[in-house]
Amino acid sequence: MRHSALHHTVITATTLVLGCGASGAIAQPDVPASPIANVPSPQGVVIPQGEPLALRLDEAVALMLRHNRTVRSAYLQRVAERFDLRASERAFIPQALIGTQIVTRRDAEGGASTDAVVSTGVSWRTPVGTSVSFVWDQRQSLHEGPDTGWGAATLSVSQPLRRGAGTDVNMAPLRIARLQERINQLQLQATVSNEIAAVILAYRALVQAQEQTRLAELSLERSQAILATNEALIEAGRMAAADIVQTESAVAGQELAVLQARQQQTSAQLALLQRLAIDPGVNVIAIDTIEAERVPIDFDRALDYALSARVDVLAQRQALEQMRHSLIMARNDRLLDVSVTASVTRFGDGDRFPAPLAGRTDYAAGLRVEIPIGDISRRQNEIRAEMNVRTAELRQEDLVQGVHTQVRDAIQNVEASWRQVEAAQRRQTLAERALDIQLERLRFGRGSNFETLSLQADLRAADTQALTAKIAYLNALTALDQQIGSTLETWQVSLND
Repeated sequence: MRHSALHHTVITATTLVLGCGASGAIAQPDVPASPIANVPSPQGVVIPQGEPLALRLDEAVALMLRHNRTVRSAYLQRVAERFDLRASERAFIPQALIGTQIVTRRDAEGGASTDAVVSTGVSWRTPVGTSVSFVWDQRQSLHEGPDTGWGAATLSVSQPLRRGAGTDVNMAPLRIARLQERINQLQLQATVSNEIAAVILAYRALVQAQEQTRLAELSLERSQAILATNEALIEAGRMAAADIVQTESAVAGQELAVLQARQQQTSAQLALLQRLAIDPGVNVIAIDTIEAERVPIDFDRALDYALSARVDVLAQRQALEQMRHSLIMARNDRLLDVSVTASVTRFGDGDRFPAPLAGRTDYAAGLRVEIPIGDISRRQNEIRAEMNVRTAELRQEDLVQGVHTQVRDAIQNVEASWRQVEAAQRRQTLAERALDIQLERLRFGRGSNFETLSLQADLRAADTQALTAKIAYLNALTALDQQIGSTLETWQVSLND
């Protein structure tokens, strides 16, 4: 499926100064001179110039992948997105904290004391909801000497029995983050695919513009040849001198057509250079020829491929899974908060700093129950999550049906475009043959100027129609690639994410 002269208008600007009183004037900010002011304009500043840069379509795609700013921006965004997933992946990794503080106290009798406190802690949450924490506090009085330190170490465990219990609810945020990462990867694929398709269309637009210029120049040569034949016939007395005016008019029209075609070619060059994100002054030339060959397409295979490869279909599946995990979390929030807690604390003896943990030990265990009364926000969140799931399911059904329609329409567009190519090629062959016969008749003085010029115009139209039909067919194949999600595979592009 992989398959210039400028007219410068000079406008003179008049500066209007608004006065204040007899001599005052309002100060105007400095602004750059107008680009259309009455100053000399150098030639070729914007128009591509210099030695032609021959470029194949695959080379254009490769240049786009390296330089296109939209693709580069998408890759920059992926840096932050990957770090988001990395942060979510650390949800069940133990977290450590070290803190220090100096506390000054003053009692009612005017006495003051200053203590230095060092705290070290480690916390860990497991996928089943268990919370484990260990805290070691060390305190040293800065007024009473180095042998007045004391310490305490506490190990505590909490296990929810209802709300927050189980792997489904505790793993839900991580699973949502992983699904979002997959969606982000799919969005990168969509961005690259869209830019590849855009470059392909821009490249073919340049090929078409170049071919239009060639056809216009060829038509001009034919008109000039007819003009030379007319002049020879007039000299031989076999044509009236007034009959040459029609041919001269045709030559002038063809000269205008050549200028217009060159202007369109320049615009197509600039559009492609913009997509490639390279210097707009480069004189890029598309060297691929337009060769259209019929590609047989099986609808069932194309549809199956689209349902398994299209970015929007895959992303919607991930989004639906995200909604289902969000529903699990919303339903969990409505459960009673029932937890079993236990802790053990070991105190230091206070002989020195840091104090050894050789003192007494305290144990604690309990059952915590929280029952919300009158709070309907959790039920509100559950209903909203349920509706989000149902909406996502409907959106997926609609998307699948839309894929059927879009793939079927893209395939029929490809088939219709091919039939137009065949019809346009037949017309082109017949128009060329008719003009050749008429030119032979004209050389022998048996044809009319009007008929010859009409047949030449018909050939020019047939050439243009054949070219347009081929471009349309190739673009239809590119659009089908987009519809079934095979652009990256067609162009053998592997994303380094």
